[in-house]
Amino acid sequence: MNRKRNLLILVGVVLLLAALVSGFVLMQTSAKDVLVQTLETMATIEDGHAVVELDLDSVEKTGSATIEVWARQGEDGPGAFRMHVLESSEADSAGAVFVSDGETVWAYKPSENQVIVGTAEEAKAMMAEGEFGMGDFDRGEHEDGDYQHPENAEEAVAMLLEYFTANNKSSDEINGASAYRLELVPIAEQMPAEYIAVGGFVNLWVEKATSLPIAFEYTGGSMGEFSATASGIEINTGLDDALFVFEIPAGVEVLTFADLEPQSLTLDEAAGSAEFEFLTPTETPEGATLVDVLEVQGVIVQRYTLPDGGSFTIAQGVGDEAPIPPIEGQPVEVREVSGTLYVAEDGGQVLLTWSEDGVQFSVAGDLTMDQALAIAESLQ
Repeated sequence: MNRKRNLLILVGVVLLLAALVSGFVLMQTSAKDVLVQTLETMATIEDGHAVVELDLDSVEKTGSATIEVWARQGEDGPGAFRMHVLESSEADSAGAVFVSDGETVWAYKPSENQVIVGTAEEAKAMMAEGEFGMGDFDRGEHEDGDYQHPENAEEAVAMLLEYFTANNKSSDEINGASAYRLELVPIAEQMPAEYIAVGGFVNLWVEKATSLPIAFEYTGGSMGEFSATASGIEINTGLDDALFVFEIPAGVEVLTFADLEPQSLTLDEAAGSAEFEFLTPTETPEGATLVDVLEVQGVIVQRYTLPDGGSFTIAQGVGDEAPIPPIEGQPVEVREVSGTLYVAEDGGQVLLTWSEDGVQFSVAGDLTMDQALAIAESLQ
């Protein structure tokens, strides 16, 4: 009898524990609920301030920065903002200030003793332009007409979950704040092949007390890792208008965005204005026609069209390395130096980059690998 009673007690305890565990699981906030609440909270933000720490560790570049940001929502579009680069592993970026009142944009770089001033529309247009003669290499196309804007937070999260699996993985401490850690894993069948090849997933930390995102991490991919962590977050405090106006320091060179617009040159003018030995190709694909020579912030770009409607560019200039597309490149030898070749997934476009005697070069466009290498080898 005692044995039966003990067994019944044991079974009862197990069932009770199972019920408690099941209830605990049911009480756990789902990743979907956290995301919906986060978007609903962010929709209430009129202004905010934070200090953000950024870290990048990729196959191409490693660096870090700490920035302080103030921002205010606009009524019909982008609002006002102010950003100070407090610290940076890139010495020439430290101390940089970017300010906009919603109409005018100021970009101040102390290392160059220079301020660029222009309208918000001009700044947006310049950011949208391709740099270093890369053109539209492997950018892909986006048809605005095909994009359905979500009506509310629930719809936005539902659209996100068509592409990512979201899980509430843990409760962590971020800068002393208790936060949910959400893991967002791309759904392979829904993602473009180039992103699947790179791999990786996203961790997002959302503060429990405020439902605000306070940290972000991309990790696990073959191209490297990136993280951003915010502290000192303040929202809806009523920021002073003076924050969004920049007082230009005395003695600073002032440029406009118009000054940075590409300038058309002849080949002779390009050769005469370049601060390096300007090279032109002696070999191009059959039917290629030189249509323009542009000077873009010290970089000289030769633009060619092809008989089939395609095009390509040859760019050369002193300065930072050329931007690269988000795909893996392959090392090649070009002009007796090491270069990197990037080929679009469909093979229709290539980008060849290399450095020679302190000058950065690129050949990019609707070319084959052999054509790009032949053009590069023929430069003189």
